[in-house]
Amino acid sequence: MFEIPAVHAAMLVGAVGALVPMWRAHGTDCRVQIAHGAMALSMVAMMIPGVPAGIHLLEGAVLIGLAVFVTGETMHRRTAIPCAVDLTAMGVLLLLAPMSATTPAASAASAPTPSGHHHGGAGISTGWLPLVVLVCWALSTLYLFRSTPRRERRSGVKTAAAGSALMILGMAPMAA
Repeated sequence: MFEIPAVHAAMLVGAVGALVPMWRAHGTDCRVQIAHGAMALSMVAMMIPGVPAGIHLLEGAVLIGLAVFVTGETMHRRTAIPCAVDLTAMGVLLLLAPMSATTPAASAASAPTPSGHHHGGAGISTGWLPLVVLVCWALSTLYLFRSTPRRERRSGVKTAAAGSALMILGMAPMAA
């Protein structure tokens, strides 16, 4: 998807961020672990050259579906809710990801796609929407961390917040 070394480094940081909550998974449900594994795989898949652009649409839909799956976790809400936020934001960003496919108008006219990047699976220009998603994701993560009472932050909430911050950093190239 991206070929710039700095972007690959950011995405690698994001993949590590997706795995961070799994390192302290002793109080986490299997659903949350599956979701974090899927986010890490998605970040790694973005770094593989030659992957069809449409695969990112599928990844985005799967991550959003996993967000619904994770919200069914009732025992560990302090880790499941931030995970669902991460899944939803990452899924939306993947659905808005730059696509290398031609736009429908360009295909109809048999003209080459102009240089630059296009957002959205249908060639729809989304402009600043990915940046808005990243900012909302960061604010939601901060809110979820700050709204947790201090005595309960030991239960993986700090780890989840750190992982979210790394994933936000890893997905920042999507807003460019």
